[in-house]
Amino acid sequence: MQKNGQGTLPTMEREKESMKATAVVIAFLIALAFCAGCTGTTVRESPQGDLRAHYESTERWSPAIGCYDQVSGYAYNAGIMPADNVVLHFNLVNTRTGTIRDSKSVFAGLIGPKDSRTYETVLDGECMEDYRVDFSFGK
Repeated sequence: MQKNGQGTLPTMEREKESMKATAVVIAFLIALAFCAGCTGTTVRESPQGDLRAHYESTERWSPAIGCYDQVSGYAYNAGIMPADNVVLHFNLVNTRTGTIRDSKSVFAGLIGPKDSRTYETVLDGECMEDYRVDFSFGK
């Protein structure tokens, strides 16, 4: 950019710079609003009898699938007998309405005494809503 003889930018150049700065700020605000709520992480422990589940739910965003919760953790058998056909059920629940947005079941199979199984799954959400992950064991 060149300055005119008086040490200031010509009006047209100032307007271009101002428009660029405004466009950057608007793009940043749109991205910030679009990803609002997409950064939280929740860690929970869920016991049921001798079975324990420890899971971490992280709100994420990707251009391919939008907003989602990534759930990962482990199931542990604290008992002295094997647990057969263990299934982990996850529900993504809208905190405002109480409705279930997405559900996944993860088959962990046989978990021997004092043994654990790791797992990971994805629950599909909407970017402008707040969710919690509910968990239960099944067989």
